[in-house]
Amino acid sequence: MTILTTARLRLEPMFDAHLDGLHAMNADPEVMRYISGQPETRAETQSMIDRVQARWAEFGYSWWTFIERATGEI
Repeated sequence: MTILTTARLRLEPMFDAHLDGLHAMNADPEVMRYISGQPETRAETQSMIDRVQARWAEFGYSWWTFIERATGEI
């Protein structure tokens, strides 16, 4: 598994452990207004993580989770 780091960020494949942080972002109407137009439920966020993990398994690449190194926040 590849993890990329910069001075401020850590990029890693999406894991189930990222659910809380990703859902906090995906449930925010102001964030999702620019992405899908609708906030996501927790189940929808988990489903997205499952799809991303399947693409990682099949292709060896997919979306990354961006984590602020100083705080650990997604």
